[in-house]
Amino acid sequence: MATNMTNPSYSEADIINVATDAGRLLLLGGAESFRIEETVEHIGQSLGLPLTCYVTLTAVIVSANNGVQTKLVKARISGFNLRTVDHVNTLSRSLVAGQITPEEFYAGIKTLKQQVVDFPLALKVFSAGLVGMAPSLIAKGTPLDYVIMFFAGVIGYLAYILTDKKSKTPYAPEFIGGLAIGLFVLMCHGLFPQISTLSAILGAVMPLVPGLAMTNAIREIIMGDVLSGLVRAITALLVVSSLVAGVWIAFELVRFV
Repeated sequence: MATNMTNPSYSEADIINVATDAGRLLLLGGAESFRIEETVEHIGQSLGLPLTCYVTLTAVIVSANNGVQTKLVKARISGFNLRTVDHVNTLSRSLVAGQITPEEFYAGIKTLKQQVVDFPLALKVFSAGLVGMAPSLIAKGTPLDYVIMFFAGVIGYLAYILTDKKSKTPYAPEFIGGLAIGLFVLMCHGLFPQISTLSAILGAVMPLVPGLAMTNAIREIIMGDVLSGLVRAITALLVVSSLVAGVWIAFELVRFV
């Protein structure tokens, strides 16, 4: 049974604010638009205020069904954080099921706003290296191939992370990541001509390929959110283009050296 908010200390504005915060966290985490809208509306219903939510790729709009108040928040999309999405979903489902109180839900959302929940950087970098080795598993590469592809994945992901922290230029992190991967693999090829540059580069760029964004784009289009789906698809294509451009520049630089 859903929990209804009976505490008079929570005003209509409070409910809209916490529902909007939850929607923004989901959007920043990379959740699909239709799921964000459903989650926000379920939160409002559980807190005693029916809401209508509309989500674009960069904004969450929440309005009370009585038409008195509306709130819009913008969000700069930068990758995915599925741990945040999972935490918000867990909180919202627990609220709807009556397993937590409104006070606990408010406190949980406030905590997520103040402290981003994410995996440690070392773990993500190490995982990127493991993902970079995947093509060698299929092609039955040599031990040297595994080592080079691991470090190519690590270097590419590190370049992406560092650029993302220092630069606000769209698609620059992906371009620099592709450039770093290309230069490293080509340098290794110069030292060890027997390695496959194509397999090494394909593996190393895998952690940077927006596979989840492409999947979400298709799902949103199927669910009827055509605008958000198309925007996500175009964004994913631009990311892939930036990766390819970075690798291509690396080839050109090495060719002219």
